[in-house]
Amino acid sequence: MTIDYRTRNIVIAAVLAAAAVLLTVLYVSSARKHDEKQTQSVTVYVPTKSYPLGTAGTKVANNLRAETVSRSILVPEAVTSPDQIRSLYTTEPIYSGEQLTLKRFAPPAEQGIRSKLTGTQRAFQISGDTNQLLAGTLVPGDRVDVIVNLRNPDDNNDVRSFIALRSLRVLQTDKGDGGAKITRSTNDDHAVIVAVTDEQAQRLQYVTQNSSGGGSSVDSWRLQLRPVKKPRDSKMPAATFASVMAGAVGAK
Repeated sequence: MTIDYRTRNIVIAAVLAAAAVLLTVLYVSSARKHDEKQTQSVTVYVPTKSYPLGTAGTKVANNLRAETVSRSILVPEAVTSPDQIRSLYTTEPIYSGEQLTLKRFAPPAEQGIRSKLTGTQRAFQISGDTNQLLAGTLVPGDRVDVIVNLRNPDDNNDVRSFIALRSLRVLQTDKGDGGAKITRSTNDDHAVIVAVTDEQAQRLQYVTQNSSGGGSSVDSWRLQLRPVKKPRDSKMPAATFASVMAGAVGAK
């Protein structure tokens, strides 16, 4: 009985010792492999120029240089091939000489309206009432004109109605159907974002802030929806009291 008890204890102690040795060997082996992996060289890419948010990945990919670094200083999700970013857009500024990471890029769909702007194009948000913005009718992709009443600052009796801007592209409405929902002032009924050039933005700012509707700023400008099929523009002078009284213009 005593012999069996002692034998069992010896066997248990031997098994535990063997397990401890095995775990030690595994730990040392794993640590050695980790150290070896950390000292391995990896090829990464860094930009030779700085780029702002919204830059096409193709443009960045065409201006990269390869660098070899040890894995120990590799940034998370580092770009290891220019092809990884060619179909993406930057979501943060990119700086010359830094290791590129995929965390700073996203597919076009995740860029929202930013992916729809290039060159001199800008996104311009307009707030107004239901009639001014064709609320409930406009959807992203529609084209609109901006018609305004503008008073001559040197002659209060000289008020003209005309189309100040044509064929602006609707990027987003306050339904949120073009990306994130538009945030607007509590005093605004509705809002819409349109694409304009930087020059058109100045004109749009002027007419929406300085137009007048018979002595009131209410309904002094509004958007009008353009046709999808073969849109055309008439060549007509601005409408004035005299031109309206001279005769009606028939529909075509």
